[in-house]
Amino acid sequence: MVSFAIDSHEKQGPVFSAWVWFGGSTALKEGQGLCYNYDYGEATAADGRRFNRVELPSTTNAQYFAGVAARKYSAVSGGQLIEIYLPGSVCNIYAKANCTLGTGLLTFDVTDDYEGYFRYEGLDGEGSAQPMQTVNRADTAGLVYAKLQVGPPSGGVEVVQLVDDTAFVMMVGGTSFLIGAACGTNSPAEEIVDGTIEGLRKKIEIITTAVTTNEARVNIENDDGNEPADGTQDLDGLELGAVGDQCVLEWVANSWNIRGANGCVLIS
Repeated sequence: MVSFAIDSHEKQGPVFSAWVWFGGSTALKEGQGLCYNYDYGEATAADGRRFNRVELPSTTNAQYFAGVAARKYSAVSGGQLIEIYLPGSVCNIYAKANCTLGTGLLTFDVTDDYEGYFRYEGLDGEGSAQPMQTVNRADTAGLVYAKLQVGPPSGGVEVVQLVDDTAFVMMVGGTSFLIGAACGTNSPAEEIVDGTIEGLRKKIEIITTAVTTNEARVNIENDDGNEPADGTQDLDGLELGAVGDQCVLEWVANSWNIRGANGCVLIS
């Protein structure tokens, strides 16, 4: 049952909760982000279980953020019924970041060993949260009071390790943070395939370490009218090399369009 009534003590923030089935056997931390098991069962069948079952975030379910665990849960073999707080709630998130009240965003992670943690700022929308508490959790992950955003899917964040002379792979949509000092002599590239829904967003950014050998090349498969709003250039790809180089793309009218870019080189 979903409750939208604010029927708690005044010191408790407004939360919108739901009871769902967590299909995993791992323990959960209070405030850990979870995603709906959107492809549960047979694809040809209408199955309501897809949105009352949740699982740890991954690169494949990141567009279907469900909410955060309302409390910590011990590991149970075969899964268990849990309570989650839905987008729009003001509650604890499990974060590994230095937070300042009312400043910036934190977005749920899909990276191995950090599934559902809030470590980096991705795109706004469902799956991102604004800190409502000043506390430093950068060294040791812990609870941070925050407001879960509503809106279009943020798509989560992932950290992608660049490997010398090896093409890198990014998830569809969401935010991909690239780390690593070298891309090798062949300048390995990732190709962004066509979007699956109108308005799908993709953010790419170099963090931590500048790329010192060549640059990280991202190719755009569908390059019809993708360049900035003035339409002066047809975009075939982009290159990122320095820390902070970033680009935000949006799938609109059957093509990738740049919504913002900083530092990266646009290639036509």
